[in-house]
Amino acid sequence: MTAIERGRADLGVSFLPPNRLGELTAKYTEQLHVNTIQGTIAMFLNTRLPPFDHLAVRQALNYAIDREAVVRLGFGPRYLQPTCQILPPNFPGYRPYCPYTAHATGSGTWTAPDLAKARRLVAGSGTRGTKVTVWGFKDDFHAGFAGRMARYFASVLNQLGYRASVKVFPSEAPPYFAQVADSRKHVQLGFTAWAPDYPAASAFFNLLFICSSFKPGDASQLNFTGFCDRSIDAKIKRALALQANDPAAAGPLWTEIDRAIVDQAPWVPTHNSKWIGLVSKRVGNYQFNPELAVLFDQLWVR
Repeated sequence: MTAIERGRADLGVSFLPPNRLGELTAKYTEQLHVNTIQGTIAMFLNTRLPPFDHLAVRQALNYAIDREAVVRLGFGPRYLQPTCQILPPNFPGYRPYCPYTAHATGSGTWTAPDLAKARRLVAGSGTRGTKVTVWGFKDDFHAGFAGRMARYFASVLNQLGYRASVKVFPSEAPPYFAQVADSRKHVQLGFTAWAPDYPAASAFFNLLFICSSFKPGDASQLNFTGFCDRSIDAKIKRALALQANDPAAAGPLWTEIDRAIVDQAPWVPTHNSKWIGLVSKRVGNYQFNPELAVLFDQLWVR
């Protein structure tokens, strides 16, 4: 799966116009199918560049973002689910976890932004006034969602006291992903999305967040954040060894790794998406696989 395909899958691929989803839901209930996608949408933060080389700043942005506002920028709450973590729901190792929320509860879900706490963290970091460029792309396939998300993040950064601007590419690939992957471009933060090729937590962590996955100057590398934590690497190595012989035992360790990375905040995860499909009245036996999407060989047409 290419970067562009991963991004499209994570956004919740829909060939339906977003402004007509309400109408379609009301009129074509039996023909409209909404299915969970095992992917996560986020903004990556470059942990090697100011101001995001400060943990407090990365955490501050996680606190400040209104994830419901991000959802409204897209297909809305019926089709998008706010999240604070890397692993998506119904995925091996997933347990709800959200330390970046006001009114935190034991449920581990996001409830509201905490701008006051975010401002305190920024003030303590001494980074107010830093220039920040938010990268995104003009996403015609999804009615400009990635660009709107970039502009929203810039507005939040300005509220936190930074001098934020937006750089929006005319399309998502190849220019956008090649640029943000190349450490020589000094990209501070930008839009990202990930849907793994197979249902294993390692397909997130081993590709996106281990030290060896960061390759300086390589436009094809996937660790856009430059994140490296040797203690987390060691846990990932143990989890991979367990996974081979005892996947059930590996599950709690993947949960621990998910939470450890969320605490280090190299991403600002915003939501998980769903696949939206409209079929003809003549189509039957609709089946959906979280990894493979619609199982066309199982459909019948009357």
